[in-house]
Amino acid sequence: MKKLGVLLIAVLLFAGSQAQGYQATHGSAYAGSTAVFNNPAASVNSAYKWDFTLFSVQAKLSTNSAYLENFTIRNSGGASLTLLDKYHSRFYHANVDMSLFNILYKINNQRAVNAGLRVRSYSHIKTLTFHFSDTTSSLNSFLVQNANTPYLQGYGTNTSWLEGDLNYSQVLFENSHSKLSGGITLQIMKGLAGGYAKLNKFSYLMSKFSNDTTFSFTNGTLVAGYSENLGASDGKDYLQKTLGAFGLSLGVEYMLYNSDQNPYGNHNLNYDWKIGLSLMDLGANNFKPGPGSGTYNDPRVSVNDADVEAKFTGAGSARALGDSLKTIFVNSTDLQSNFSISNPTRLILNIDKNFGNNFYVNGELSMNFYSTGGFNKLRTRELNLLTITPRWETIGLGAYLPVQYNTQGQLWVGAALKAGPLTLGFHDLGILFKKDPLLNGGAYLLLSIHPFNKRRVLSKMDCYE
Repeated sequence: MKKLGVLLIAVLLFAGSQAQGYQATHGSAYAGSTAVFNNPAASVNSAYKWDFTLFSVQAKLSTNSAYLENFTIRNSGGASLTLLDKYHSRFYHANVDMSLFNILYKINNQRAVNAGLRVRSYSHIKTLTFHFSDTTSSLNSFLVQNANTPYLQGYGTNTSWLEGDLNYSQVLFENSHSKLSGGITLQIMKGLAGGYAKLNKFSYLMSKFSNDTTFSFTNGTLVAGYSENLGASDGKDYLQKTLGAFGLSLGVEYMLYNSDQNPYGNHNLNYDWKIGLSLMDLGANNFKPGPGSGTYNDPRVSVNDADVEAKFTGAGSARALGDSLKTIFVNSTDLQSNFSISNPTRLILNIDKNFGNNFYVNGELSMNFYSTGGFNKLRTRELNLLTITPRWETIGLGAYLPVQYNTQGQLWVGAALKAGPLTLGFHDLGILFKKDPLLNGGAYLLLSIHPFNKRRVLSKMDCYE
């Protein structure tokens, strides 16, 4: 339990104390109300007449730079979050998703509605190659370590929002061999926090003296912004400065049945194949820029690293930081217009095979529409790419083994268990068993309440008597 606590706390803190991500349950008829997070058509194909997910939470992180030092299966008490001492490019991508009071209700065998409340957050950081070590104590020492680096370049983006989901799904076509269902989710959003920074080709010149080394900056552009509500004086002011937006998700599911094996009729558990296609998270969140947000070009050659560090140290607010930046750069422009950060729009293909005896294998391909690396647009994206998940599952019990190759080229082997209303899973077990593991993977937890009477689940007539 101590390992689990360290892992979850580290992920949440590293994500900024801020999704798709309940990987083991994807494609399952037992996923209940949270199935619409992956395909809006899944609610009408649920095994349950109704489902109430009291809460669910998941955190997912991928990085090549941060690890838990001294974190082993026998010794986790002294673990510390440490940055890798290496000359390389660095990335950090994370998302956190928490849902409350998700409710599924099937009006009949043909139609279902689903509603819930979610808080979601995405963070992305990517840099070109530079050196960093635990001896880095100042801007000067950092630049000395990177004296031979041609220039510094990177970006960081974070967005968090509150989302109310309204879902409707229905059967579009059905016969004795197959069934086609469709669904739509309207997402009503409020941007809780947004921010970004982009450093483009920032170069510097080193000057050596008898007992000192200084740096002057010769070229580069800095663009930085944050949402105005982060500087709110109180809760009322915060809400007044929060902007709203709408999002949309669409999906279809197609089931194929083997009638020879279903003498008593077809239902949502005895399909032979289930194929889902969904277009998720169309839309963007909007933010009003706070004081100090702007674009800064052409550093003043008369300003050295000691001057920069003194100006940053003395800046006690975002506005003061913006004023300091104006004294460092020749040209500056305040950000006046609202900025938007796109949601993680993606196309998901999900194929689920029923092998009988409560054993299934799920395959999923998730294709992001956007890259987060561009300098002109602010985007978010998912880490999922290709996942294979064998599972054994009944109404009250389940065991899952998702194997995932993600967008960062990492192979994760996860696991999850379901016991009654509780499901607990890990995106990657490596963080639990490797010595000094990179901070990759994450975990998820769901608490769902629904009918546990197998007879009422399997029979259409009994289910709606």
